[in-house]
Amino acid sequence: MCQQGMFAYLGRGILLILMFLVTIPAKQNRDHKHNRIQRRPYHVVNYRQVEKQILDDILSPSIYDSHIRPRGTNLSASESDGPTIVLVNLYVRSFEKIDDVKMEFSVQITFRQQWNDNRLEFNDQKGKIKYLTMTERSKVWMPDTFFRNEKDGKFHNIIQPNLYVRVYPNGDVLYSIRVSLTLSCPMDLELFPLDTQTCHLKVASYGWTTKDLVYSWKVRLV
Repeated sequence: MCQQGMFAYLGRGILLILMFLVTIPAKQNRDHKHNRIQRRPYHVVNYRQVEKQILDDILSPSIYDSHIRPRGTNLSASESDGPTIVLVNLYVRSFEKIDDVKMEFSVQITFRQQWNDNRLEFNDQKGKIKYLTMTERSKVWMPDTFFRNEKDGKFHNIIQPNLYVRVYPNGDVLYSIRVSLTLSCPMDLELFPLDTQTCHLKVASYGWTTKDLVYSWKVRLV
């Protein structure tokens, strides 16, 4: 091979190598930009902050008045109002004593009430928010429930008041509280000590009539 041809062959080889070196960094630069775009962090939603905003909105004094009873449910088109249905159930935490002399018994329970308040409906953010929890019961309307055969009772406030209020997206409100009660129980002791007694816990509204408020036992489906 002549010297001139050899230089031409080497020149083409050097040119190809230079083109390869120039091409590789350009591709690497594109890959780096692509990776940088992929690694961009997603916007994280603080749902606790969203819950606070929802509570501020639905409980705004210009919109909600906790002194006004919510309208009834399952009303026909011709009905504008009806009694508020309050579902109740309880969990017996302990029986402290049964006194056949004073005809009373003492019990500690978790007492739950549930009703619907359509004014409290909210957007559940596509299922992200199951319910809103509050510890201040005065912010929403509450039934004026009392125990008709109560002789003594107390709430539990150690370390904090043992209660909570949950508001669900459809406007359902669940109020749960822990209480200790001493309740009267008239007893027939004619067959004592082989007697059997039935004691009741009687629930009623203090101020509303059955046209305004109706209590119903909540059956827990298994």
